[in-house]
Amino acid sequence: MPPPDQVGRLRPQDRTEAAAVLAAALGEDPGFSHIFRDPARRQRELRAVYRLTLADALRYGHVLVTSHDGEITGVLVLYGPGGYPMPWWRWVRQAHRVLRIAAIAREHSPGIIRFGALTSKGVPRDAWYVEAFGVRPDRQREGRGSVLMRAFGELADGRREPSYLETTKPDNVGYYLARGYDEIGEHVPISSQGPWIYPMTRPAADEPDATGPAAG
Repeated sequence: MPPPDQVGRLRPQDRTEAAAVLAAALGEDPGFSHIFRDPARRQRELRAVYRLTLADALRYGHVLVTSHDGEITGVLVLYGPGGYPMPWWRWVRQAHRVLRIAAIAREHSPGIIRFGALTSKGVPRDAWYVEAFGVRPDRQREGRGSVLMRAFGELADGRREPSYLETTKPDNVGYYLARGYDEIGEHVPISSQGPWIYPMTRPAADEPDATGPAAG
């Protein structure tokens, strides 16, 4: 039975709440645990990072959310083909948020930059990019992530375009395989001893068969 949540676009006034959902959902991922070594600071640092991400995506990408009783329960941040990585002028627009992240993250800032560089260079220019995806921890394993991924799949398939994502959590690989993604290339080490980035891609939907019974 699907969850009772509604699926829609994130409203700009709900950006802070959505950032908190992503930070809570992704705080224990191996990549972020490696970058943000201090658990006591990690949530605050990630909330700052995702406030920047969401501010940019609301203007230049797409943000889908599930919500229930007025509360956001899941968030999916997307960029269409060619929308990511961010060009320099979008970074300039976000300069005040970048400075705030640096002030909060302090010695963790080089790790953020390195992680961003590693992920950015793998994003195909002709594919949708799943920049962030998470469900509030107390609402996980109830189908909300599947609802969001299904909504995104319909969007990408309707445009006959592929999609791309990365995960640093090995357990997530099977989740995405079950949703049409395949692993591509080599695992990318964040440091010499890991953790690793697992790149994955989902092919574009096939064109309808013009010779089939539905033709004409």
